[in-house]
Order: sequence, then C-alpha cells, then structure tokens
Amino acid sequence: MARPVPTPLFHFTRVEHLPTIVGSGIHCDVAAQTHGLLLKEVGEPGIKQSRRGREVPVPPGGVVADYVPFYFAARSPMLYRIVRGGVASYTDGDARIVYLCTTLERLVALGLEPILTDRNAAKRYAEFHQLSEGEPDDDFVDWPLMRSHMWNSVAEHPDRMERRMAECLVPGVVPWDAIQFVGTKSQTLLDEVQSMLAGAAHIPRVEIRREWYF
Repeated sequence: MARPVPTPLFHFTRVEHLPTIVGSGIHCDVAAQTHGLLLKEVGEPGIKQSRRGREVPVPPGGVVADYVPFYFAARSPMLYRIVRGGVASYTDGDARIVYLCTTLERLVALGLEPILTDRNAAKRYAEFHQLSEGEPDDDFVDWPLMRSHMWNSVAEHPDRMERRMAECLVPGVVPWDAIQFVGTKSQTLLDEVQSMLAGAAHIPRVEIRREWYF
C-alpha cells in the first residue's frame, strides 16, 4: 500500500506542556531535559535512556533522542502501556494527555527534514529513511496496520506491535505553527486547551477525539 497523502502524524504530551510548546515549539527529548521543559514526564525512563543511545544512521545523524517523534496512528502501544500502569514513574493515566497533530506534508512545507522508521526507532534493527532522498518502498511503513484498531502481536505477526510504533522523526524542534489539530479526551480538557491557546498567533482546531484513547 502506498503512503496515504496527506500523511497524518500524532504526538502526545501532557496538557501542562502546551504553553511552552506554543511559545517555542515541541523540543526533542535531549533539549527538553537539558532546559527543564518537562513538567510531567509520561515516558518510561528505560525507553528514554535507550533512545539516547540509539544512533540515527542517516543525516543529520545523532541519536533518536535528538529528534521530535511522531507516530502515524493514534492509540499507540506506548499510550496503552501508560494507561495500563506499565510506566512505574507515571500513574496519572491519559485523562490529561493531548494529541498534537500535523501531516508529513506540512512538515516538509515548513522546510523540516523528516526521517521515517519502519518500527519503534529504539529497536537496534529498525530501519531509517531520509524523506528528502525520495519516497521509501510502499511497504516500508505498514500503512494498513496504521488503520487497524487492533495492533497486538500474534504468532503469525510477532513484530506487529513494534511496527505499529513506526515513527516520523524531526531533528531538534518542531515549530508550533506546524500543529494543525489538537485532540483531547474530554470536554473539560478541551476547554482547558482553548483557554491556553487564547491570544496565540496560531490556533489550530481543537476537538474531542475519545476514540484516540483507551
């Protein structure tokens, strides 16, 4: 299956981070940690550490944690793990998590240089493709899997979960005006987001997307 155009991208974070993101963009994990931008860390520390050690084999290089990550689908295995209590350092569930959404085409139009991976970028055998070098093979990312409601690994497809976690990586920082849509789980959170965005130069559409959560 060829890549869908436009190609939707999903990044989730705690709503408390929104004012900083509106002001200076979504920062990669290395920068966010260095500058103390993470008020509520939802990621699993061990996974974060592995991303700081996983080299990116295509330009501009560095490590995975030097990049802002987006998924190609909502309801990711990582969010499922968070909701099910699989991250010992974070126990607040997904009620205050928001989705920041854009498209691959929007990132390119802004002059950013996305890198695609065929699965969870932290995996040592993950493959990386620099989009500026052209389109990858149609099956590089499992596009039908991105449309599926279920993504658990099964005997005939033992790597299905990690392939669902294929990523679009953007070096450094993604500017706020790249974000075209904000998804929330509830009306309460939507109201809070709209209050935070009041007066911003760029205000994306904000809507409840309950189906993106568990």
